Amino acid sequence: MGKVYIVGAGPGDSELISVRGKRLVENCDVLIYDRLISDDIIMSAGKDCEKIYVGKENGGHSIRQEKINKIIIDKARQGHIVVRLKGGDPFVFGRGGEEVLALMESNIDFEVVPGITSAIAVPEIGGIPVTHRGISQDIHIVTGHTAETEITDYEALARTKGTIVFLMAAHSIGSIAERLMEYGMDPKTPVAAIERGGAADERIIRTDLKNIRYERIKPPAVIVVGKTAEFDMVSESKRKTVAITGTEDFRNRLKAKLLKKDYIVKEACRLETVPNDIDIDIDTDEYDWLVFTGRNGVRIFFDYIKNRKKDLRNLKNKIAVIGQGTYDALAEYGIYADYMPPVYTSEELGKGLNNIAENESKLILRAENGSEEIYKYIKNYREVKLYSTKAEYITQCAEDYIVFGSSLGVNTYLDRYDIKDSTGIIAIGEVTCKALRTRGYDAYCCKSPTVEDIVEAIDRYEKIKTIENK
Repeated sequence: MGKVYIVGAGPGDSELISVRGKRLVENCDVLIYDRLISDDIIMSAGKDCEKIYVGKENGGHSIRQEKINKIIIDKARQGHIVVRLKGGDPFVFGRGGEEVLALMESNIDFEVVPGITSAIAVPEIGGIPVTHRGISQDIHIVTGHTAETEITDYEALARTKGTIVFLMAAHSIGSIAERLMEYGMDPKTPVAAIERGGAADERIIRTDLKNIRYERIKPPAVIVVGKTAEFDMVSESKRKTVAITGTEDFRNRLKAKLLKKDYIVKEACRLETVPNDIDIDIDTDEYDWLVFTGRNGVRIFFDYIKNRKKDLRNLKNKIAVIGQGTYDALAEYGIYADYMPPVYTSEELGKGLNNIAENESKLILRAENGSEEIYKYIKNYREVKLYSTKAEYITQCAEDYIVFGSSLGVNTYLDRYDIKDSTGIIAIGEVTCKALRTRGYDAYCCKSPTVEDIVEAIDRYEKIKTIENK
């Protein structure tokens, strides 16, 4: 028999899930998740994890709660560690209580991991405190799904001096406002509706009880009724969102740098590096030089060497690398490159090798769909395409900036989505920049293809925007 963890994912931002909740997601066998869960949280589950979507869509097809309960119980009975991932907190209109009762009736071991409820977090992110000394001493959290029933005591709500927070009420707020005014609430009572709270495209509508019915509010939305809805406690330096594209190694290194700068990071296009089946034995002794055009090639080549039980002490070749990142990846194996061009591009690598080793033999170890610029200048070579790169995940992000780590990422993303005019576009190098220009987009081309230069470029963009907005 397995075990079930009912986990609250928080209000959407992948950084607002608890440390324990994140660890459980990363290590579970089965992930059963709701709508509005951050893609980053879902993708943090292991590659072998079975992911099952059971979200309830507004106005669309929904999976009945009884069926969801059965899925959870069946997976646990099969001996799996199951994470039932729910938006916000499981026990705040999340039907977590119903799932717990079903698990108890079936004698399934379970544990509940709390999450930050959107009822408090979303207004707070939008600058609205749900309580404030001298203004609001209490808070009432109400589901909008009961607007047309007598379950909610509107007469009592209308008399409250505190704050009322409505969840799942985007389509019913007009009826809710009518009922509150019917029972005596002042039509001038402040109201704030926060759409997509915490996201880069968050939208806050500020009005009053009488006029809220005329606003077109799109779900997901949290609606605050009461005096605190007038507050706007948001810093002008609101966090910016950066969408990133590229291979796992590139994304992880860039993400770590951006998070230190307190950017919100979204993964827009994930490229997976897949080693090719090399049906020949690479005899490195035949070549004067080994040439690496990327970090992934270094890792895959040394995996190849290890799997064939080749002794690194027999590796007598001189080695050339395309740039600092590849140099550092090689250094992790205790090997230091003999040549690295001053400008980190395939073109400059080819030129440099032609100057210093024109007549020496070279084995180029590269990606199958990598840049061809090196071949304009290099002579006396043989290439081995160690790996290919393919897209494993693509999604459109609402972003202030988008970073492209390769021309493949450019074409893969733009084949599916457009980029907003207001988005700052950063390209890792000239080849990637050229791919963007070909597709009709202007981009900032980094001086060197490093994550440090990318972050510096975004910081520079931010300073320019700040000056222009003053």
